[in-house]
Amino acid sequence: MKHVKENDLAHGEFGKWLESVEIDRSVAAKFIKIYDELKEEDVSTYTHFGLNALHLIATLPADERDKPHETASGEQKTPDEMTVKELRGHQSL
Repeated sequence: MKHVKENDLAHGEFGKWLESVEIDRSVAAKFIKIYDELKEEDVSTYTHFGLNALHLIATLPADERDKPHETASGEQKTPDEMTVKELRGHQSL
């Protein structure tokens, strides 16, 4: 998606392209954010995650992605061990 947006379309055409392939703009934005933030990391760590969890991990500061964090229940977990609900509780990291 990012390649298409930046290389294959004229300015302002990305939205029309997304409509033609039936992808919502917010979903496309999440995929691009995930690609931008996680492309250098070991993506095999995240293969079992859905879009929302990946997006929450991608929006964490890079230095916070591997560190243990305390969940609301008091457990220590790294982001790749957390549920979407637990990740949402740590969006302010």
